[in-house]
Amino acid sequence: MNLYSKILKSLYQRGVAIANKSKDNFICIECGYESSVWRGQCPNCNSWNSFQSKKDILEKKDILDLENLTYVEEERLLFDLKDLNDIFGGGVVKGSVTLLSGEPGIGKSTLALQMADQIASKYQDVLYISSEESANQVASRAKRLKLNEKKIKIISCSDLKKILKALKNHNFSMIVIDSIQMLYDSEGNSTLGSLSQIKQCASKINLFSKESNIPFLLIGHINKEGSIAGPKFIEHLVDSVLFFQGDRSSAIRTLRSLKNRFGSTNELVIFEMKEEGLIKPKNLSQLILQNSDLSGTTFCITIEGSRPLLVQVESLVNQSFKTSPTRLSHGINFNHFMLIIAILEKHLSIKMYDKDIYLNITGGITTEDRGIDLAIAASLISSYYDIMIPKSTIFIGECSLSGEIRNVYQIEKRLNEAVKLGIENAFISSVEMNFKNINLYKIKNLKNLMDWIKKWKIQYSKEKIG
Repeated sequence: MNLYSKILKSLYQRGVAIANKSKDNFICIECGYESSVWRGQCPNCNSWNSFQSKKDILEKKDILDLENLTYVEEERLLFDLKDLNDIFGGGVVKGSVTLLSGEPGIGKSTLALQMADQIASKYQDVLYISSEESANQVASRAKRLKLNEKKIKIISCSDLKKILKALKNHNFSMIVIDSIQMLYDSEGNSTLGSLSQIKQCASKINLFSKESNIPFLLIGHINKEGSIAGPKFIEHLVDSVLFFQGDRSSAIRTLRSLKNRFGSTNELVIFEMKEEGLIKPKNLSQLILQNSDLSGTTFCITIEGSRPLLVQVESLVNQSFKTSPTRLSHGINFNHFMLIIAILEKHLSIKMYDKDIYLNITGGITTEDRGIDLAIAASLISSYYDIMIPKSTIFIGECSLSGEIRNVYQIEKRLNEAVKLGIENAFISSVEMNFKNINLYKIKNLKNLMDWIKKWKIQYSKEKIG
């Protein structure tokens, strides 16, 4: 085809497109006058630059009154484990897309398979799409976990176009994709794993999920900084974001909700990794309380999402012989850890500038609850003076820059959990409240805390505070 023919074809196509346009395609936003072509000035009201395409203007019928709308409860799929239902806000909503992320080898695929098994046992078949492993590798893991293999279907493919084409002929209760970073769309021009490819694949999956009313669980990787790999667009696109984490030296794993359009965020589920898979640990709090007969060890009841959780804080303060002392923290933000050290140095005249200081929240648990400040301060003071704190004692409070102890939210819920665990003593801020079945010790500032710790001696560790 020569150049002249191409020009004629282009002009013909343009003419057809113009002819197919509906009449009155533009409207004056000032008076409502309609025209088939755009005009600089409205012939009816003489307004300038007031014509807009009708496609760009919402009609009155598109604007709805909130009071006239009725709430339609979402259809949900329920897991056998109640904690999993809670982290989704009451179960997986049909037509929703969830992103599950975490470090490599932490157990994301194991968790996804177990979630698929629980859904498949109650509803229709679940499809597991593996873009990283072969079907035989997934089947081997399923046998080790002793899952219901008859109701879990497997596809080992990374071409999204082929996958979506195959899904149109089947109906599944849920679809798992492992992983979103390894999918590619053959209709796109970018390379596998690029930001544009991930964005394009996520958009098509989200659209298909809404049209088919099938929930999707997407497994995602994290980068070196610990955040979810890929464009931030994915986190905005999906309905829920779950983060799976844990200490490799520990069997404890935590699943935390970072985003949820159908429920509360920051919910937490704790698992224990065993040979048969992830299980809910029994008496985790009692297990934590058993190992506490050391200086530098304290306890606190934190609020993770909507549930109280007992956490153990342990610290080591030791003389440093280096020019720059070592400061390490695990399970809490490092900058906040350094802030508490600075507060102790300022208001208690404790010299920590020449000390190596290590802090750890045991069990691989990470928390951002400021109610743990008082427990951290007590742990550091205890380790500094080598004084053991009774294990039947918890510390709940926020440390201000002035050295005062502030109250934290849901203090009653925390104390109720402490009573259930058999804890006898609780140090809190000087808030006006009474509580049965537990001894409350109200302190105003860190100096009061220091006075209490200096009273304790190792031989009194198992006796009642007096």
